[in-house]
Amino acid sequence: MKKALSSILALLMVFALAFGMTSCGGDDVDPTTTELSTEAPVDTDVAGTTEESSIEESTEESTEESTEESSETSVETSTEVPTDAQGSTIATTTAATTTKAGDEFAPPANLNTMSKADQLAYFNKVANRVRTAKPGFQKEALLKLGKISLTGIASIANPIIEPIKNNLMPGNPEYETIAKGDGNDGKFLSNNKNASDLKASDITSITSTKSGDNWIITVKVIQEVNPGIGTSSANSRINCILTPAEVLKEITDISDAIKADVNKAKLTYHDGYAKLTVNPNGQVIASECGFQVSAEAKEVKMSIITTDVTAPQTTVVKCSAFKW
Repeated sequence: MKKALSSILALLMVFALAFGMTSCGGDDVDPTTTELSTEAPVDTDVAGTTEESSIEESTEESTEESTEESSETSVETSTEVPTDAQGSTIATTTAATTTKAGDEFAPPANLNTMSKADQLAYFNKVANRVRTAKPGFQKEALLKLGKISLTGIASIANPIIEPIKNNLMPGNPEYETIAKGDGNDGKFLSNNKNASDLKASDITSITSTKSGDNWIITVKVIQEVNPGIGTSSANSRINCILTPAEVLKEITDISDAIKADVNKAKLTYHDGYAKLTVNPNGQVIASECGFQVSAEAKEVKMSIITTDVTAPQTTVVKCSAFKW
């Protein structure tokens, strides 16, 4: 899903190239080869998984030691716990501990009337809890590509682009199951594993609405042109985004006959948002994030043809069925 926009653009650029070359007596280009370039790099994921495995092993050892210490402490403390007339232990200590843990993340009763800064701080807190606790969940991603247009002589291919696009990209959701504790960094909200908190300057609004016993917190982020990846932009903190360089690389890697200048490309991200549904225990039980991007690449050279390319895209990603 992360590279779907660039892959589709590359695919349609090849169609345009093939169309132009055919009119000049050239060879046809097989557009199906573009699918090979859509896979995300493997090395980064492998490295990330190895690191997480190491961390988890270390955590397990630490947990075992802590458990032993905790067990000894519990034995000593249990003699102090009051009992009832039948000699049964009154579990007041356990109840207090549970309440304290719940209070740490439980949504404030007046969340909807709190300041923008305080609501955002709570949003970041429960979002980071997902990244730390790594619950399992079901992920659904849907990409909708708008009308793609070519200019100049390549515009003669515009009438055939729409049916081709609809045939190759019917708009069906993609599903992914994230196992509990299986390293979901980069799977929740932003694809950046080191995503930082949203800042007040990143958002245009934040609202908190009560729905039964749960709270729905919605943030809307600012519009950005060619936002940076990682922690350098608002959109990259809550969405999976691309840079112009990544998009153009997908296009130009298809054929040596395709040339594009990154300085003449623009990706405008707008209407970005993230919505978290939080239960009374402060656990995220559902999420939704999305954005729209208007892509422009000017003076793209395809063999003897030069064209501008424009393409709008809408992406929505939903997570549900959380297993804490």
